[in-house]
Amino acid sequence: MKKGVRLPTILGLLILISSLVIGIYSINSRQIFKLGAQVENSPKNVRIGNISNNSITVTWTTDTESKGFVKWNKTNGNLGKVALEEKSSQSSVHLVNILGLESSTDVFFAINSDGKDYKNNDIPWQSKTLNQIITADNLIATGVVLQQDGATPAEAIVHLTVNGFTLSTITSPEGSWVIPISNYIESVPETTAIEISINAGPKGTAQAVIYPTAINSTPIILLGKTYDFRTINSNQESLPKSNLSVPESIEASSRFEINRNEVQPTNSFISIDSVDEGEIITTVNPEFFGSGPSQTNIEVSVESELQTVTVATDKNGGWNWSPPNSLEPGQHTVTLKWTDANGIIRILKRNFIVSAAEGPAFESTPSATPIFTPTPIATSSPTSRATATSTATTPPVPETGYLTNTLGLFMIGIGLVLASHYVNKKAYN
Repeated sequence: MKKGVRLPTILGLLILISSLVIGIYSINSRQIFKLGAQVENSPKNVRIGNISNNSITVTWTTDTESKGFVKWNKTNGNLGKVALEEKSSQSSVHLVNILGLESSTDVFFAINSDGKDYKNNDIPWQSKTLNQIITADNLIATGVVLQQDGATPAEAIVHLTVNGFTLSTITSPEGSWVIPISNYIESVPETTAIEISINAGPKGTAQAVIYPTAINSTPIILLGKTYDFRTINSNQESLPKSNLSVPESIEASSRFEINRNEVQPTNSFISIDSVDEGEIITTVNPEFFGSGPSQTNIEVSVESELQTVTVATDKNGGWNWSPPNSLEPGQHTVTLKWTDANGIIRILKRNFIVSAAEGPAFESTPSATPIFTPTPIATSSPTSRATATSTATTPPVPETGYLTNTLGLFMIGIGLVLASHYVNKKAYN
């Protein structure tokens, strides 16, 4: 009688045990990776500031560099409107201005970070605009933030807390910042202690306190440090100074940056009239146009795929340009760069989204006499700080492999091996 090939019982058990260990390790590794990615990209330190009668500003940080935007609406329902970040590149610090609001209006919003929506414990964050326009004496806060080496500019969010109000901005590439306090707060007594909070995400934080009389030239702040500048008037020589040239007054605009003058006089301001901040357009071949001083050279560029050209306004002050290459669907930024009558370089950026659906392009009318319309600035209101909690808006990716099934198969395998061993033993006895 010919004997059949037998699989040793011990070898079978070793194969099953090895498969079980590998399966459990793979499942746990995949879960750890997913949780880690979720924590890194989830918004932290969410704050609302710069609240005015027509806008608010939302800021947050992430553990890793990412891109985000804000979904918002006036009701706690379908958050169908979009406000884009000030920066078009990935970053660990984020600032979004929600513009074009009405006075005394509730605003509900969620934060989208790298394609995933996050809310405050499963409910949208909420704020409310002011009911009147603030008119006050000019009080402008300026300063510079550097990394701990004292030389490298820091990319960070700057928060001022003044009489319970939160004012926010983001530093320029040179580390400088400007906040027009009088645009949001009517009166600030000289004895008011203004708190300065710097948050550079994973690169560190810094704190300072200062009086209004010295905040228009705040000394340099280094990450990782805490300062008390309230004695600056009596001990100015021992403190480092930040050297910034700022206008005497600042109007509302869509962002804060040193490279762009916050006061845009009609004789030096270049406008973009064809697209609003955060607008969704339905053409891949848009035409950009606007107005400004006549015979002014403007460097116009559009991203993500960089296309740039230099155009000049006509005798009526109009300009227009259409990118030669079609734009891909998604987020884009159009940037204007020009030199004003005082020789200062000005920069104006406008973020927009190209929808996949094709539609009519913008129509420019450069021959018409342009009418200058100032752009409103982002403002925000001090509401309670919330811890960001994620709520996925897209269906979850199916998991492959379950521990319960693996254990079940393991037990069945052991039973089959033992049964086979018993039958073989009976057959050869």
